[in-house]
Amino acid sequence: MLLAVVLAVAVALAASAITKHQDGFLAIPAGQTRTLTVPFPDALEYGNARYSGRAIVVGPWPNVKRRTPDLKKVKIISAGSVEGGSAYQARARNDNRPGTAPVRLEVIATTVEPLPHS
Repeated sequence: MLLAVVLAVAVALAASAITKHQDGFLAIPAGQTRTLTVPFPDALEYGNARYSGRAIVVGPWPNVKRRTPDLKKVKIISAGSVEGGSAYQARARNDNRPGTAPVRLEVIATTVEPLPHS
């Protein structure tokens, strides 16, 4: 019975994975275009790891006393893996009028490392 429990725990650990996230934030002023690059955690360290990322416009930069920006006028121009697969990069444009509060761009790079590492 004890052997079956130990074997079940070993199989569960072998089938699990470690997920790591790295994020970055950037203010994009009205009428400007900015690029943010975030490295993947443990980039290219394990051959069986999977990498993904996402870029989102969170909203106005906090504690800025200007007009509220229209988030429909903020576009993510491009987003994807760069630097040979070791980082995730997003480029965004804020088409709001001058005098509007800057918007906040968030980029999240994720690494999923299946166990055991190979």
